[in-house]
Amino acid sequence: MTTDAPTPSEFLLNDQLIPIPDPGANLLDLIRRAGLTGTKPACRGGDCGACQVLLGEVPPGGGEPRYLPVNTCLLTAGRAAGCHVVTVEGLTGGDGASPHGGPLTPVQRALVAGGGVQCGYCTPGFVMALTGALLAGTPLLDAVDGNLCRCTGYAGIRRAIAALEAEFPHRPLTLAEAAAAGLLPDAVADAARTLAPLPHESLGVGAPLGGETDWGVQHPYETAPPGTRLHRVPELRAISTDGDRIVIGAAATVGELRDNGTVAAAWPALADFLGLFASPGIRASATVGGNLANASPAADLAVALLALGADVDLAGPSGERRLPLDEFFLAYRRTALRDGEVITAVRIPANADGRLHLSAIKTSKRPHDDITSVTSVLVADLGNPDAEGDDGDATPPWIGDVRLAAGGVAPVPLLLRETASALSGAPVDCETIRAAAATARAEATPIDDLRGSAPYKRALLGNQVIAHLDALVPGGVDWREAFA
Repeated sequence: MTTDAPTPSEFLLNDQLIPIPDPGANLLDLIRRAGLTGTKPACRGGDCGACQVLLGEVPPGGGEPRYLPVNTCLLTAGRAAGCHVVTVEGLTGGDGASPHGGPLTPVQRALVAGGGVQCGYCTPGFVMALTGALLAGTPLLDAVDGNLCRCTGYAGIRRAIAALEAEFPHRPLTLAEAAAAGLLPDAVADAARTLAPLPHESLGVGAPLGGETDWGVQHPYETAPPGTRLHRVPELRAISTDGDRIVIGAAATVGELRDNGTVAAAWPALADFLGLFASPGIRASATVGGNLANASPAADLAVALLALGADVDLAGPSGERRLPLDEFFLAYRRTALRDGEVITAVRIPANADGRLHLSAIKTSKRPHDDITSVTSVLVADLGNPDAEGDDGDATPPWIGDVRLAAGGVAPVPLLLRETASALSGAPVDCETIRAAAATARAEATPIDDLRGSAPYKRALLGNQVIAHLDALVPGGVDWREAFA
């Protein structure tokens, strides 16, 4: 067991220091070449969770290392530099020479007792996902959103989860508590204490490297180019407030955005919506700035930020500038980024008075870890929900300012300006809603693809508009009349 902290050219693999000969090489392959073959290659696209490990690092502000499950098939070895990687072998004190180690952990025992193990290929990924959730104190069933069992042993896995929920407290565990409970061996917990905060990097040195999750999908067998690792630029990972705006560092992960208390207090529905973004193993790596720079027309986060009226802060050789997000997406996979520019932050309303309300809907073939067919997000100021008219009858609620955005219906994440205009200042009644749904269908320019035909997507978007207004004004819509 090592007693030394990893250098920027090393990482801790269970309780051993491992050199990184090529930072651009795939992390999964490096782990397996070390003889730790419990981490499995399968989809090579972040879709199955078989390759999950725990990635531990000291937070930028210091403190005890935080461990999150990540999909190693998507990450480069350089992402693990200075960090602690724990594999399924490491949970029982095993290594490449003697992988079996000691007795089973509580998670492994629960899966065996519950009948959650069949062919066993997916089991290490489930073990790592559930162990990470127990360490973090997060819901166990949500933790396996991105884990697939092709033998369909889900009933046994659910039994194991129920047993673990009864055994463990629903709160984060310290390393000492995790070791005492048998979730981690003492050697791994001791090795974790050698970690130091990651060394800082500065912008402008090579290509920017964010969460790497899209690079891993597009180039599963290629070596990533050298560049600046944005997660090591502290100011790019912070989430703070600046007057009436929340400032989200571009290198903040989607998971960090979802878990941030300031964001959740301002926009509680946003945190729920981000739970549909990919899976926990991807949210732990994927960055806010990367989701925007990728410019996918189906990017869920980009749609939400458009509806929120976000601005993006950009920095490059010619200086800094700020741009409304609705001017950032120019065409399919094209953005307003100039040569050498990077996104440094995203700014959204702080919504301190709670006046604005958000509704988000994503329709996809799977509820989690899937690309959307159609996603839409509506942000609105609702007025006079209990007012009475001159005749004493209650008047329908009316809508003040509205922003509506959609994904999967155009070459870019689309701000539906005409639909928002039709809704702004209008009462929430069936006539308004039918007109808005028709306008949204007309604004959309979807294509036929694997996720649905163009007519289907138009119809779906119109129906989502109706559902948004029903969600914001419960009982304010007669569904039969609205769909008539």
